[in-house]
Amino acid sequence: MIMTKFCQTAAVLTIALFAGAGHTIAAEKLGASLPLTQGPFFTAQIYGMTEEAKKLGYDLVVLDAGGYGKVDKQVSDVENLLAQKVKAVLLNPADPTSFVGVLNDAKSNHVPVVGAGMPFAGTDGSVSPSHCEIGKALAEGAKALLPNGGQLAALVGPAAGFWANERWRCFKEQIANTKIQIVAEQASEPDAAVGLSIATDILQRFPTVQVLYGADDTVGVGAARAVQANSLCGKVKVLTAVLGDTTEELMKAGCMDYVVALQVVEVGRRSVDMADKLIKGGKLEAKDVVIPVVPVTPKNLSSIDLSTIRPPAH
Repeated sequence: MIMTKFCQTAAVLTIALFAGAGHTIAAEKLGASLPLTQGPFFTAQIYGMTEEAKKLGYDLVVLDAGGYGKVDKQVSDVENLLAQKVKAVLLNPADPTSFVGVLNDAKSNHVPVVGAGMPFAGTDGSVSPSHCEIGKALAEGAKALLPNGGQLAALVGPAAGFWANERWRCFKEQIANTKIQIVAEQASEPDAAVGLSIATDILQRFPTVQVLYGADDTVGVGAARAVQANSLCGKVKVLTAVLGDTTEELMKAGCMDYVVALQVVEVGRRSVDMADKLIKGGKLEAKDVVIPVVPVTPKNLSSIDLSTIRPPAH
């Protein structure tokens, strides 16, 4: 009997020593579901999430639905994350109304869900730049670029993108009582090459247009490149949201005039912080946290703190 107890004790010690010799228990997982993982917004958001998850001791699993039109795939991605037993889900939805069922599944499994990019019903909390506020900030930019009114054409982003529709709706409301005239609007996936094609067509059809609106800096970059290719920098102004590397370069070249910069890295970080607090049963100071936007023009570009806006240059 004494020998048996000795052997059991030795076995436990051996396991403990083996675990301590570089064989650590796997980290708990956080899941992130995004419509896309490409483009300055999502690249910055993933960077912020990844860095904060690493800091807090989590492994981050990121799933890409492949586009705003693939809502069913994104719902399936969230189901996949729940099946992987993630401790929390960070969800930036293409269409928030499509996730009711899977959010109920998460709740029944006691898995908190954070709206990482926008607030919406059924989540346990959210961290976002308010898309309506972004639209309003873009409207302020349009007013600054067209103080006496004038013609504006818009690349409004993906038709299936809630964020794009919300920005455009609030933009139009904010300029309703001005002399700014919207002469054209075109929806598309957020892609710079598509933006270039649409903007080139707009410039040909509306030669007196004075401002091009881009819902984000994928189509915004396309618009600026169209202006640049037609030697219209400074004559046709470009207004967009999200301050990526290329957007900054185009502003320095005089072909981008007003950018509503989103602190997307901070959105990613704070989303993970909120998920961590929910996992540990902590009380949130605020359920829906709004990260303010930063208006950027050629005059203040050099003084902007980029650490909360985009990943560091490699």
